[in-house]
Amino acid sequence: MKYIFFLIIVATLQCCNEKASEKKMGHPVAVASGIENFKNVKMIEFIFNVQKDTFPASSRHWQWFPHKNEVIFLTDSSNIKFNRGDTSTQELQKLNARFTNDEYWLLYPFHLDWDSGMELVDNGIKTGPISGKAMHMLTTKYNSTAGFTPADMYSLYINDKQQIQEWEYHKAGSPEATLVTSWENYKDFNGIQVSQDHKTKDGKFHIWFTGIQILN
Repeated sequence: MKYIFFLIIVATLQCCNEKASEKKMGHPVAVASGIENFKNVKMIEFIFNVQKDTFPASSRHWQWFPHKNEVIFLTDSSNIKFNRGDTSTQELQKLNARFTNDEYWLLYPFHLDWDSGMELVDNGIKTGPISGKAMHMLTTKYNSTAGFTPADMYSLYINDKQQIQEWEYHKAGSPEATLVTSWENYKDFNGIQVSQDHKTKDGKFHIWFTGIQILN
């Protein structure tokens, strides 16, 4: 089950020169999800849950303090506080990788504005792989040096409200999609729109969020 947690790990700390037009492509999606309200957020708490096939579900519980750049990993036996981006030890590398993965599932629309080290491509109107509906498709391609899993690529299927409805994940830029899931069950948390459920078409893979709190 370990590999499930590391499907969506990319970097926010790498630098590259991006065209202004590329940034503008993803900006409406970030705005629709409430990026303009993120500056007011003091704490985000969430539980990341995942289940594949008939295996028992696994969960991780986080508290994130963006202005302090601090994260707390909560377990039944202990709470571990660390600075986001501190990878000076193997334990911190592991914690940062897991948190980055989980936070990307939670707030990926914001990363269309936040991230450097990626290229955005407008693919026009395409058919969603799960719903079969015509939607606007954007592709994000991360560079070969970015983050824990470099060269990853995502195809985003976006509705008229500028919300991601489905996406395809291409590990290390593979031609065939590694994972295809929905983005559904959106809910407003203090002005931040969160998709709480992500499922494959056959329902055998499911990521969902519980215990979400976004405090200003």
